[in-house]
Amino acid sequence: MDKIPSPSKKRLVLLERLLSEYKGNLITSKKIEELSSWSAAVIRKDISLLGVHCGASNGYKVAELLQAIRKSAGLEKGKRKCCIVGLGRIGQSLLGSTELDGTDFELVAGFDSNVNRTEILHADFPLHPTTLLEKVVREEEIKFAILTVSASEAQQCAAKLSDAGIIGIVNYTPCVLSVPPSTAVENVSLLTALETLSAVSEQV
Repeated sequence: MDKIPSPSKKRLVLLERLLSEYKGNLITSKKIEELSSWSAAVIRKDISLLGVHCGASNGYKVAELLQAIRKSAGLEKGKRKCCIVGLGRIGQSLLGSTELDGTDFELVAGFDSNVNRTEILHADFPLHPTTLLEKVVREEEIKFAILTVSASEAQQCAAKLSDAGIIGIVNYTPCVLSVPPSTAVENVSLLTALETLSAVSEQV
């Protein structure tokens, strides 16, 4: 998906999730429009960017479209290791989350600057002090990180993660992170999301 624009990438990843739950063998762009917030024209354009032919006279072949999206997005590479950095309230809520169960992403480590938290909290994977972050990330070949630290720690942790080989950060902090091009950032903080919604809604 290197040459596909970022907005299209995000829609295609969400389309993959939508199609995974769709029961039919064929689906039209109009039907996708009904199930999502995207126009049929936008959907057809996004699918065309995949450079594959999975259409039929009365819609897209769901299985072939799913395979094309997964291949383009690298979703067929098997298990990919993830870690949580920051074990405050948000981080702790993610420790017991089942959202990644059955997916290609696996939580294998957690980190926090408060050593007591790493000793008291319980998880299905090891919890470490952040002083060991770079060492563990490299040794375990962890590629994705969920960042839930305080704003004051966010940039420093992001830099360490990038240096250790992390290629993607899910940023739950309100900070704008500065990382090399080799590390992608997806911002999901509540404050950022609300401010973005507010800015968009005022334009409607």
